[in-house]
Amino acid sequence: MRLTALLALALSSAQAATLVGYAELKADTFAAGPASGAWNAGLRGEARFPSQPVQGFSGVQRDPSGQGFLFLSDNGFGARNNSADYLLRLHRVALTPATTARRAGQVSVGSFIELRDPDRKVPWQIVNEASPERRLTGADFDVEGFAIAPDGTLWVGDEFGPYLLHFSADGRLLEAPIGTPNLAGLPTLRGQSPVVVAHRGSSGTRPEHTLEAYRIAIEAGADFIEPDLVVTRDGVLVARHEPVIAVLSADGRVTEATADVATRPEFKDRARVKKLDGKDVYGYWAEDFTLAELKTLRAVERLPQLRGRAYDGRFEIPTLAEIIALVRDVEARTGRKVGLYPETKHPTFVTQAAGMNISQLLIDTLKRRTSPTRRGYLSSRSRWAT
Repeated sequence: MRLTALLALALSSAQAATLVGYAELKADTFAAGPASGAWNAGLRGEARFPSQPVQGFSGVQRDPSGQGFLFLSDNGFGARNNSADYLLRLHRVALTPATTARRAGQVSVGSFIELRDPDRKVPWQIVNEASPERRLTGADFDVEGFAIAPDGTLWVGDEFGPYLLHFSADGRLLEAPIGTPNLAGLPTLRGQSPVVVAHRGSSGTRPEHTLEAYRIAIEAGADFIEPDLVVTRDGVLVARHEPVIAVLSADGRVTEATADVATRPEFKDRARVKKLDGKDVYGYWAEDFTLAELKTLRAVERLPQLRGRAYDGRFEIPTLAEIIALVRDVEARTGRKVGLYPETKHPTFVTQAAGMNISQLLIDTLKRRTSPTRRGYLSSRSRWAT
């Protein structure tokens, strides 16, 4: 794989682009820094790279020093949950184009500006929260373009918020991220107001699928809340990310969890191997517990490396009925209408593992607990289970 940098474009009256020079930067170009690439879908393993990749780029400006260009690296390895060890940087790059007279173009990567927040301007927890420099990563922001102000400071656009980020010329965050709301008159492509769905509640600030996460999401303006639903042994729908509430390695270590079940000695013998999405998964499963047993557990953060553990152990696992009651209470107190967007997780697996029709349980619960006029959507996620 090669990255080709276009150095100049000549536009004719027909707006045709003509390449007049190029240079190539190899994809396996690295800069100094800590090992990276250890994260995969939110789980940490062995680092794939000994240092920091330079590519890919999401923005470029001419270097004010006159020494080539400044290239902004994107947020890392393709996804937020893969990029917690990818440091956000602007790289100084000098280009010598290949032209008719010069057949071999050259790219020289020099020093870099590292984006960081030592003055704690970001008001929420970041990946490198406890370090003095608080270097920003691809799990903190998704940087997509930048501009250099007349005073030399840097303005960087972020897609996660989205936010505008204001940095000094040497990469120090100068003020809190600035939210960028929708432009007045242009809310969506069809001219309608956007519909905000709080997937798993306010999962970035509280353990996901807890009443507190849903409450905060509603207070922040969510139009809908989206609970993922699994089922208990006695046929009650509860909100969890997956039927498996704690995944264990072969030697019994917790690799991912949404409940503190692995710390409870009374449930030690409940761990099972089951086939989910075609893979053998060892862990604790919601359908092996009664509702009364699940209510003795407490929610924990599923992605603690990204979000921390400040709220572990504080909240119960909620039932769908309790979520509906929360929505009704908010509506009664505020006059706002909040929609439900329940998603049944792995209905085929639940039928085979627990002998229950989770879709019918959802319909029955909605009939008993909600009005026919309540707005909402239904979603089902099931791949395969054998």
